[in-house]
Amino acid sequence: MDIKLIATDVDGTLVGADHMVIPKVNIEAMNMAKEKGIINVISTGRSLSLAAGEIEKLGCIDYAVISNGAAVVDLKDNSVMTSCYLDKEKVEEIVNIFNKYPLVYEIYADKKGFISQYTYDNFRKCSLPNEFMDYYKTKMEMYDDPMDVVRNTNVEKFNVDYTPEECIEDLYKDLEKVTDIVITAGFKGNVEITAVGADKGKALKFLCDEIGVDMKNVMAFGDSGNDVTMLTEAEESYAMVSGNELAKEAAKHVTKLSNEDGGVGETIKEYLTNTEK
Repeated sequence: MDIKLIATDVDGTLVGADHMVIPKVNIEAMNMAKEKGIINVISTGRSLSLAAGEIEKLGCIDYAVISNGAAVVDLKDNSVMTSCYLDKEKVEEIVNIFNKYPLVYEIYADKKGFISQYTYDNFRKCSLPNEFMDYYKTKMEMYDDPMDVVRNTNVEKFNVDYTPEECIEDLYKDLEKVTDIVITAGFKGNVEITAVGADKGKALKFLCDEIGVDMKNVMAFGDSGNDVTMLTEAEESYAMVSGNELAKEAAKHVTKLSNEDGGVGETIKEYLTNTEK
């Protein structure tokens, strides 16, 4: 096994339950990998703006797969290497559907995140830590009308959280009428919408082809449904022991430790130690 690139999901994988703290071992291990000439990639459902803090803390990330694979960004200059945006007509159709329900959702577009005051206020009422919410507000752009956003940007993804249980079935029925979109869920009440062709697996494969890395030389980490395509593509893929069954079924391996305990870093360190013998 000769690993040349490591790709890791962020929430539920790289960071702890507070969505902010990266276990020290993860930072150490990824920097050790960088020193060995290994390329480091984050592959996240977040927009680039929302992942910027984690990229800065790690200090060793070369590329970012963002919004579940809707875009690949070269972090040397933040240029978009490839993209798979939602169609302009589709995004208006989706917003019109959302307007029928009391939904809390984000729009990820042009590497940024957009929310309404209603969404922010509802996030505040949930169990998310205050420190994270304060940070989150500095990274998101507020809008009054979602149509203003979707008509004037390239939309990467819609991310719906805490969907009321009584709305889920009808919401899915409405969304299933929209063609050429992919609907995934990371957890109960979550709905993530991207264009057909936008997924972490395809984005990672594009990046590897572009920079000359074979997928057999890729190590990947993830914890949920939106990581499945990436875990399937990578030769050395790991689902977090704390992850869901979809991820575990797709991955070749399961980490010994959870995201809280630095399962990513411990796995990387174990690989680096074994290759030095």
